[in-house]
Amino acid sequence: MVRRALKPWLAGSVVFVAACAPPWVGLFSGRGIGDMYLYRMYGHRIDHGLVPYRDFFFDWPPGSVPPVYWPALSHGSYYDWFHAFDAVYAILALGALALALAALGARGVRLYGAVAAAAALPFALGSISINSLDYWPALFAIAGMAALLARRDRLAFGLFGFGIAAKVYPVVILPIALVWVWRRRGRAQALWSLAVTVAVGILTALPFVVLGWSGLGFTMYTQFKRGLQMESLPATILTAASRLGIHHVQIVVGSPYSLNVAGRAATAMGALFTLVLVALLVATYVAYAAGPDEPTRFVRAAVAAVAAYVVFNRVLSPQYLVWLFPLVPLLDGITGIAATGLLAGAGALTMTWFPGRFWHLVHVSPVTWFALARNLVLVAMFVVVAFPLLRSMRRPALAWASGRRASVTP
Repeated sequence: MVRRALKPWLAGSVVFVAACAPPWVGLFSGRGIGDMYLYRMYGHRIDHGLVPYRDFFFDWPPGSVPPVYWPALSHGSYYDWFHAFDAVYAILALGALALALAALGARGVRLYGAVAAAAALPFALGSISINSLDYWPALFAIAGMAALLARRDRLAFGLFGFGIAAKVYPVVILPIALVWVWRRRGRAQALWSLAVTVAVGILTALPFVVLGWSGLGFTMYTQFKRGLQMESLPATILTAASRLGIHHVQIVVGSPYSLNVAGRAATAMGALFTLVLVALLVATYVAYAAGPDEPTRFVRAAVAAVAAYVVFNRVLSPQYLVWLFPLVPLLDGITGIAATGLLAGAGALTMTWFPGRFWHLVHVSPVTWFALARNLVLVAMFVVVAFPLLRSMRRPALAWASGRRASVTP
């Protein structure tokens, strides 16, 4: 499996470097955008002996401290070193993707094409691809998927645990992974694997809990109480309505460093889409559990869960698309090609306002329509990913219901 994955990985690495070389991505530019000024400030503070959460506010979970700190160790250009490290995370993620595809039995064009497609996606999304922390958790999410498909259950759950400690979102894969392990290796193995996830998460956070528990708690509180971020699907629906004169919106600065749509309508939309997200996640889990135990269904359910979390959440920063880069190309067939194409289209639409016309979006300019279009493309991508999963549950569910009726018929 490793030998079969090696050449596609190397080819994909070359594609990745080529995709990130143009100026609108800027792997070699030495410039930083987005939250890079925060990364640099926090990294230098840590380098000078200050402790995150205890001595200064740190925006992200404890697992994100290493990629912020490491570029500051060189005492050279922080941005250059950050780009270099981020490229390493991305290339390692491509290696994990190649291993996962090999475990699924992919060969030839399918294997090379999927890795190359994942490697090329930064070309569509632009500079935020390598100017954010998000390849770091994406690496642990796809590595966990590859380990599960290779029957390394506890390693997989450990990787998921660190991914959750870095950016939370891999938690939506856990219920699917638990069902997968429970069915194949039994309840005891599933529970031990879950214990590994919990242990890794606790050990990652423990130093910061001991040194600055109140600051860590405040960081978690600010993340979970965030408002309706202006680039999210429900927010762009409201801003589009504002462009049409139906409803006036106001963009305000929220915590932490977030630009949100304010007002009662925004609060209601945020609550509604939270319910939608929960419903879609539950539907994904039920659909997976009600269908046959197949690797392709496991992959599709995991990708659908992460896609739902990205698309229907109250916060959708441009860099969150990176979470999907190594996952969506795992899908096979026409749906995999379509979903990857839609993800690339969503990235290209994101570049219409970020970073160059970001403040146009803040002022609810016509750029709003591009933001709404991007989000609708992401909704289409989710439908493409999830619909075959729902279809595949019908026959097993009907068979189960028929069996139940037969068992109670006198």
